[in-house]
Amino acid sequence: MADEDDDDAPLDAGDFHTIAQKQIINAVFATLAESKMQWNLVEPLLEAGRSVSLGDFTENARIRLHTQRAEGDDWVPAEEAYLGISVADRETGEEWLSETYWLSDIAIADGNRAEVEEIVAGLERTIAKLREWLANPAAPPPEAEAPPEEPQA
Repeated sequence: MADEDDDDAPLDAGDFHTIAQKQIINAVFATLAESKMQWNLVEPLLEAGRSVSLGDFTENARIRLHTQRAEGDDWVPAEEAYLGISVADRETGEEWLSETYWLSDIAIADGNRAEVEEIVAGLERTIAKLREWLANPAAPPPEAEAPPEEPQA
């Protein structure tokens, strides 16, 4: 029986790529450990990552409000409404981001009581708008308009 780990066997293309890839990765790790990469080397990688992520967000992102949570094999009412964000890779369909946030945690994140009061008032206006739509079963969903830009801090 031939030894599959025979060191004297000639390399095939797959072996070469595996060895070359390992050597490149080791060299990159060693370089990164020794010095800080210059911004002109990092920026193109960051921009490429942004571009890929933006495409995934644009084509495959799901941002939803939820009211149910899993309990074993059943779905039960959640303690409160929460925001779910998920994004899948455009090519593989594999989800690479899945996050959930309680609405109350989002509202109180900055700890600013006046801002929380404004958020509560805004949510009350939202609830009134939703109740108005629910009260008229024949009404089509209201036309969505773009929300205002997020204020800059």
